Amino acid sequence: MQIQCLHTFLDGTQRFERDETRIVDDERGAYFVAQGWAKDLSGQAADGDPSAAETSLDIQSGGIDAGDHHG
Repeated sequence: MQIQCLHTFLDGTQRFERDETRIVDDERGAYFVAQGWAKDLSGQAADGDPSAAETSLDIQSGGIDAGDHHG
């Protein structure tokens, strides 16, 4: 399957760059497309929802105080 990367992402030890075109096996390509990371140029897989692939790594305030409790 021929894919075009919509985002930069890692898969195992391989880095896929945004706007890069690659040929991958059908199962891997279908997974990337379903996650919204790539677009299928061969038309074999349905496009995923790219907004579902976005993840925020912003630190949120937890409000939990572990504190030291030494009896």
